[in-house]
Amino acid sequence: MIKKTLTAIGTTLLIVSLSCSFITAQENPQDQQAMMEAYMKMMAPNENHEYLKNFVGDWDVTTTSWMMPGAEPSVSTGTSKAELILEGRFLKMDSRGTMFGQPFEGLQIVGYDTLQKKFITFWIDNSSTAFYLMSGTPGETEKVRTETGDWPDPMTGGTIKVRDVTTLVDEDEFNFEMYMPAPDGTEFKSMEYRFTHKTAEHNELLQIFYLFADRIFGYNKKTFKEGEEL
Repeated sequence: MIKKTLTAIGTTLLIVSLSCSFITAQENPQDQQAMMEAYMKMMAPNENHEYLKNFVGDWDVTTTSWMMPGAEPSVSTGTSKAELILEGRFLKMDSRGTMFGQPFEGLQIVGYDTLQKKFITFWIDNSSTAFYLMSGTPGETEKVRTETGDWPDPMTGGTIKVRDVTTLVDEDEFNFEMYMPAPDGTEFKSMEYRFTHKTAEHNELLQIFYLFADRIFGYNKKTFKEGEEL
C-alpha cells in the first residue's frame, strides 16, 4: 500500500512538473518535443549509475579517526550494507558500529544527477541532527571519486569546507577518506574508512580449505564442484 502511494505521489509530481513546462512550451510543437526529450533524458540512468554497483553488498568497515593533526588515531570497526534503490538510480548504505567508544548508526544515499552532471551524497547519523551534503563531478577514472561540501560547524554556528575521496581498490575493497580544515586553516585527514567485502573473507577461507583438502586428501576445487564426497 505504501509503495503504491509513493509511486502515485512520484507520478503526480512528474505530471505537475511536465504540465508547467507544457504550458510554457505549448505555443511551439518543437519546444514540446524538446521538453519531452529533456525529461526522458533526465529520468534515465546512465553509466555513472552503473558505477554505483561497485559498492553493493555487505561490508566490514575499519574506521580510523583523528581529532586533530598529529593526534593519536582512534580505531573502531563496524559493518555496512549497501543496495541499489529506485530501479538503480540511487545507492543506499546503512552503517553500524562504534565511534569514539559510542554506538554509531548512519544512513547514506548516493546518486548521480544527470541534470547537474555530478554525484551527490546525502548523509545523516545518530551523532547529530544535521544533514550533510557532498557533491562532485566524475573523475578521469572510476577508481577515484572526489566530492566537496559545506558542513555545519557547531563551534561557530556556520559551516566548514570538507572534502572526501572514495577509492576503489578492487571488487572486494574500497577506501573513503575525509579531509577537514585544521585550526590553522590547513587541510588534514580526519577520517579514513576501509571497506572490505564480507564475501572476500569467505572466499579467502574457502581457498585455505581447498588447499588443505588437496594436500591432505588429494581433493581439489574441481572435485568438489563435481559433487564427489570425502
